[in-house]
Amino acid sequence: MATISCVAPEEHAAALQRIDRLEKLLEAYVTSNPEWLTTAQALVAAGIRSRETLVKYYRASGPNKQEVGRITYCKEGRRCFYLRSSCIDYRLRKLGQPALRR
Repeated sequence: MATISCVAPEEHAAALQRIDRLEKLLEAYVTSNPEWLTTAQALVAAGIRSRETLVKYYRASGPNKQEVGRITYCKEGRRCFYLRSSCIDYRLRKLGQPALRR
């Protein structure tokens, strides 16, 4: 038996917005950008205002440690580099959205 299903224009528009949002999230993960970000780049990606706040509250307890809800980092000499995907995940969690990884 054949059935006909109708979608209201509002439902269609809402579905398209969800698809656009998903595309933007996927682009954030799969880009030609470097996987490791400088501190300034990490602050922008994570939506954190100051370096001190990042270091004190949001980064992992040690270099190369992956912790849920924390930003993974590594050290090269005195410089710190932050994992791009963990910065994005932190920002999503902060906005109340599910993270894509883990």
